[in-house]
Amino acid sequence: MDETALYKISYGLYVVGVKAEGRFGGCVVDAVAQVSSGKPPMVILGSMNNNQTNRRIKEGCEFTLSVLPEDVHPFVIANFGFQSAQDADKWANVRHTVSDGLPVLDDAVAYLRCKVAEAKELATHTVFFCEVADAWKGANAAKPVVYGDYQATMKPAAVAAFKAYKDTGAVPETNLSRTDKAVAATAAPSQAGEAKKPKWQCRVCGYVYEGDVPFEELPDDWRCPLCGMGKDSFDKV
Repeated sequence: MDETALYKISYGLYVVGVKAEGRFGGCVVDAVAQVSSGKPPMVILGSMNNNQTNRRIKEGCEFTLSVLPEDVHPFVIANFGFQSAQDADKWANVRHTVSDGLPVLDDAVAYLRCKVAEAKELATHTVFFCEVADAWKGANAAKPVVYGDYQATMKPAAVAAFKAYKDTGAVPETNLSRTDKAVAATAAPSQAGEAKKPKWQCRVCGYVYEGDVPFEELPDDWRCPLCGMGKDSFDKV
């Protein structure tokens, strides 16, 4: 099977906003679709199991979706896709607004506030069936970015932007990043004496696995949620 054929299925790219311990959390997702135009409308979200955002959605049952524009800076995707909220305050790196207690990106194409009505556990992901509690257009009139374009042209730039961020500790000035000054990279303080869990990073897209299940114990058919590559494409870091 040529699994890169799945890249041809058109998805958008979105940033999920959730409440986390002491700050906001979130990640980049692509598996979002409207499934009903009733009142209220319904959407589904596929969220990778065993990561922080998935757990926060289950705990709070509400989240926001910021629809990324096609002119989004690759760093914004890297910021939300390549690091864990355990290590960095992702929302501190970007301009954002808090709407009814949840964060949304400034200058996105559109926004949804979703409330979970039902959830179904799959092998690698949870599918959330959600009511759209609110929706509004953003200031950016660009077309939404699609997953195929990310795979074709944006992924190398996202990896390079994230590497520069980790090397310099400064956030680049972008259409969705804070522009007042360079923002130093922030890390969550570790507990004294706490052993650090090993991390596994995808060589293709830079995604870092952050789940509670040890990477070695993930099923053999587990795939990177960002680029779709298998476990053999991950290195311990």
